[in-house]
Amino acid sequence: MIRKIEKVLGVFLKSGVFLSTMGFLTSTLVQIYSRFFMEKAPSWTEEAARLCFVFAIAFSSGLAMKSNFYVYFDFLFQKLPKNWQHRLTIGIYACIIILFMIFSVYGVLWVKSGLQEQSPSMKFPMAIAFISMPLLGLTITFYTIIKIIRILKIKKK
Repeated sequence: MIRKIEKVLGVFLKSGVFLSTMGFLTSTLVQIYSRFFMEKAPSWTEEAARLCFVFAIAFSSGLAMKSNFYVYFDFLFQKLPKNWQHRLTIGIYACIIILFMIFSVYGVLWVKSGLQEQSPSMKFPMAIAFISMPLLGLTITFYTIIKIIRILKIKKK
């Protein structure tokens, strides 16, 4: 069951990264073209590019946690005994879960507050932009919980 959720979530996040990156590139190219070849550049292109960039980061953060693409400073870590490495890894993952659960809760509150705000140039509710924060927090939390479960299963064997 968890593997199926992980697979579906992975496809969703990869699609989100692809679409937001394409949106970022497209809006940036429209902006570049309009500055050179049009009398006035459309006002929405900068905001659209920024929004697409934020969503590309939000979609890719969970995938980075899943695939260990974050930077590790393991010089000291490698010198520790294996049982301490194991404890430290679980402690770090527990801290990540706590941090991003808090982040997600406040992200949801931010989304709620964004229902009353409007985007300056595109005129959509800012909650749409703010939804990237709980998305980022929840996907990092999900993949970190999966990592802890797998570490504990390996330790039991």
